[in-house]
Amino acid sequence: MTPIDLTSWSRQQHFSLFKEFTQPYFNVCVRLDVAALYQYCKAQQCSFFHAYIYAALQASHAYQPMLLRIIDNMPWQLTTQRASVVELADDDTFRFSYLLPQSSFADFQVHASAVSLAAKQQPLFSDAFACTEGQADLLHISVLPWLDFMSFSHAFSQADNFGIPKLVFGKFNAKTGKMPLSIDVHHALMDGLHVAKFIEHLQRSIDDFSV
Repeated sequence: MTPIDLTSWSRQQHFSLFKEFTQPYFNVCVRLDVAALYQYCKAQQCSFFHAYIYAALQASHAYQPMLLRIIDNMPWQLTTQRASVVELADDDTFRFSYLLPQSSFADFQVHASAVSLAAKQQPLFSDAFACTEGQADLLHISVLPWLDFMSFSHAFSQADNFGIPKLVFGKFNAKTGKMPLSIDVHHALMDGLHVAKFIEHLQRSIDDFSV
């Protein structure tokens, strides 16, 4: 991580304004075109879920504002981040899988499958949870494959002050090829323009995946 010099940062005043808000996150919901990705995964017999999580990690690393965080009330720039992914266990309760970036989708699938299996065999408050939650270098990702939602609202804590982006993927619509995505970002770090540019990166990552 690298600290950002507020005196030369173009967002200095924006940061000072929004970091004091009681609820500083704002939310946008969009529809991603994932038809080609879904067909690719079906043909290759690989995980569609792992594919779009991999694409999200790629896109978030490719776009610098998604790697901004707030630490000790100051802005910092990450060089990398991990995905904290919510997954459903056999008892219909969720667990967190902590996924590292990988150099290829093949490597990511092996890694994600192993981490997911281990996470589902542990309680929510696992050793991995104790060692990982509350750290700044996470990208929060949830999945609601049962709902084609049009809006979304997160539970949040006043202690959640790192400015971690939060992504929620919804139900894939086979007729339209679209899937909803909710994204929450901290307004001290990003504006609507930044969200739009990240969505462009994510859609490109999805499109390139199946070429």
